Parts: sequence; structure tokens; C-alpha cells
Amino acid sequence: MQSAKTLESRETIERHVRTIFERRAAGDVPGLIDYVAEDVFYNVQGDWTIYPYSRPARGKKVFAQALAMVNALYENLGSTIHEIVIDGDRAALHRTSKMRNRGTGGVHSIDVCNFIRFREGLVIEFSEYPDSAAMVRVDDQ
Repeated sequence: MQSAKTLESRETIERHVRTIFERRAAGDVPGLIDYVAEDVFYNVQGDWTIYPYSRPARGKKVFAQALAMVNALYENLGSTIHEIVIDGDRAALHRTSKMRNRGTGGVHSIDVCNFIRFREGLVIEFSEYPDSAAMVRVDDQ
């Protein structure tokens, strides 16, 4: 049986994860960055050669720059979180994100798996595993 502290921690992590994706959809990079540690590690996995920031990034400032680069090209129209699993200081989730290419206007849904690790309530690792074929469709329209 889980203790009340564990349940509170799980609830806090889930609330933070949902807020992070709400702020990401709103284009609120400063608000999202409030939830990450100074030494955060951001990593996009997969064949995202077309993605504006497809390399690992370390540090709050670089993570914010990476998100701003993505937001310059794509409008995030929101994510639907299908499943979230929380184990200790880690969260894993499957979501579908609707993206609009700001240049072409093309809109597509992209499946993404995220793995997020927390330390003292802040994100210290943020990994994304997107459906890269779907991202190509966003850019083709």
C-alpha cells in the first residue's frame, strides 16, 4: 500500500506533467520553463532530421531556446494524453499532439511518447520519441 506522501508526490507529478503540456500548447515557453531545473537534459529521439532542434540540449536556457525554435515553425494545437504512468520520480506518457506548420498551414496529429524525470518537483530529464513519419506529413502540406 502506498503512503499518503507517495500519493501526494504522484498527484503533484501528474499535475506538473499536464501543466507542462498545457503551457507548451499555449506557446508559453517561460511558463513551461518554470517547471524545469537549471541542469535539465532535453533529448528528442528518432529520425527528426527535419525537426528544428533534433539534438540533445542541457540547461534551462538551451531548452528554452529549443522550444522557441520549434514554436517558430510549428503551432502546437494541444495534446491529448492517452496514458500516463508514474513511478517514483519518473513519468512516462503516450500522447497525441496536433501540430500546424506555420508556413504551409498543414495540420496533422503526431503520436509522441515522453519520459520525464523529476528532482525536487522540477524536471531534470525530458525525452521525446515522436512519430517522425507524421512530422514529415506536417511539413509536406
